[in-house]
Amino acid sequence: MEQNKYAIAGWMAIVQAVLLPVSIIANLIEAGIAGKMFGWHRPVVGPADLLSLIFMAIAIYTLLRFRTLLQERYNCHDLDLLILFAVWWSVIFHVAGALLSILAMIFWPVDKTLFLIVYGIFMVSAMVTAGIIDILIAIKLLKYKDTVSEYIRAFAYITLVAGICEITVLLSPLAFILVPVSAIVLALIFFRDKYEVEFV
Repeated sequence: MEQNKYAIAGWMAIVQAVLLPVSIIANLIEAGIAGKMFGWHRPVVGPADLLSLIFMAIAIYTLLRFRTLLQERYNCHDLDLLILFAVWWSVIFHVAGALLSILAMIFWPVDKTLFLIVYGIFMVSAMVTAGIIDILIAIKLLKYKDTVSEYIRAFAYITLVAGICEITVLLSPLAFILVPVSAIVLALIFFRDKYEVEFV
């Protein structure tokens, strides 16, 4: 039987799906502990940040493997640049978020209003940027909807809905719910690699 060269990516996508809710819960626990120890929610760099970095690394890996699968199976290069943008956005978002927390810890106490304004601008700009990238990726994928597998079509639709939720900002929590779903669909895409018909 032909070995599936994307099997590892499939398992990593499953880990990615599990890791996001675990990371969010860990962040909430850390915030609660910080609130009791330091009063008003002082930023803390801890184990939850390590989980976020691991999640980012896995997400980048699965995205890049997905790009390779599209190139090899469907001769699709339309998403190459967009996926690179998504990778760099993820790196910049996590690094900038960590820097904000570290700076706030160093210069604590900081003006609460100023901190909320800076953090709010950072989160809104990050969500809108992510939403635009997701929508563009989905639109590009749907151009191939008649030739790609049903799982790739499902991934495109989920990514489109997530992108719309992200650019509205207010609906962005729904996008976080869709991330594990899209990761599971991505895992199915990887696991079914050897069964897919190549794009002609």
